[in-house]
Amino acid sequence: MIARTKLTRFDARVRTFLAHQFKNSPWSLAELTGLWETYARLGLPNEDFVAEFTNGKPSSLAQRTWELLLAQHLHDQGHELTCVGDGPDLCLEHNGVRIWIEAVCPEPKNLPADWLEGPKPNECKVGTFPHEQILLRWTTAFDAKVSKLKKYLEKGTVLPTDGYIIAINGCQLGWTPGARGITRMPFGVESVFPVGPLQYAINRETSKIEGASISLRFSIINHNNTAIPTTPFLDPAYAGVSAVFGCAADRRHGKPLAMHVVHNPLATVPVSHGLFGVDEDEWFAVPIKDAPGEFDLSHA
Repeated sequence: MIARTKLTRFDARVRTFLAHQFKNSPWSLAELTGLWETYARLGLPNEDFVAEFTNGKPSSLAQRTWELLLAQHLHDQGHELTCVGDGPDLCLEHNGVRIWIEAVCPEPKNLPADWLEGPKPNECKVGTFPHEQILLRWTTAFDAKVSKLKKYLEKGTVLPTDGYIIAINGCQLGWTPGARGITRMPFGVESVFPVGPLQYAINRETSKIEGASISLRFSIINHNNTAIPTTPFLDPAYAGVSAVFGCAADRRHGKPLAMHVVHNPLATVPVSHGLFGVDEDEWFAVPIKDAPGEFDLSHA
């Protein structure tokens, strides 16, 4: 339990920062203050969180705001949350199993400048959707948190009997970021399953489209011309990851958090479906009968 004197100090520092940072944005000030109040009331803040949240860097603010949003969302679902200073960002228990959540908000590296810059006043803007570059930021974030899982396991912070969820927020990846890629599926799905762009069957004689389907994409080429796999949830090496949370929102605007969940069919410690309040945006793979190692991708 965090000491009251320390919490009082944290609270004063955060409120001062928010009042200055959002002095011209009362809606953001009100929402972030409310998120902070919940986070503090649950006893989750520590020195590192407060220092990074208030350092004035946009990337730090985005990362820590994502943790606030997650905490509020999971608390709203009735989960009791804890935070271990040298471990993943959040922890909860369900049916006697500890489930850790490691949050990450990737920075907009190797993305076109035009995609990151919003339209000027009275300007209409048209551009190309850099879906591959965005997906690479998601896959990079995922891989980084898989590496952290290995360290947590080595230290004994996370046990092999614990669940581990990687929560990725793409809110920094464009002036109007979205959570869905070229497949029209969430980026969280595209990061861990080999789904590619839509493909169409065209009748050569009539030139008419006779069907559409999702193509297979087992990797994506990064800026170093290296193939990055998009198949972690079909690879037993990633069995320590229970699921992925995905989101592209930096505010809730008074609504439930728009988030998707992608379950790992090979997880050593799977997490229950319907546990995280995402309604119809929960994705899972169902084994195909008489086809070992193959799955059909579906969602609730």
